[in-house]
Amino acid sequence: MKLTKQRLKEIIKEEIRNLSEAKMVQLQIKEIEKKKVKKILDKLRLKMGKHYDFGVGKGSTFILELDTKFEDKVLEMLINNRINVQGA
Repeated sequence: MKLTKQRLKEIIKEEIRNLSEAKMVQLQIKEIEKKKVKKILDKLRLKMGKHYDFGVGKGSTFILELDTKFEDKVLEMLINNRINVQGA
C-alpha cells in the first residue's frame, strides 16, 4: 500500500480532529437554569458547537458538554451565580 502525500495529510487532519473532540467534559444541570447558563456562556464569548453544546439529560436536567480549556472559568461563574452543577 502506497501512501500519497495528500492521503497522509487527510489522515493527520482526521486524527487531530478526533483528539480535539475527546477534550470535552460533561456537566449535568437542572433544566430551569438553562437560560442563566446560556447567558453566562454568552458573557464568556464561547461559541455553540465549537466550545460547548447542550444535550438531553435524565428527568428535568440537561447535559452541558464543554471544552476542557474553559472548564475552570465556566464552573467558577456557575458557582458564583448559585447554579447547582454535577459531573455527568
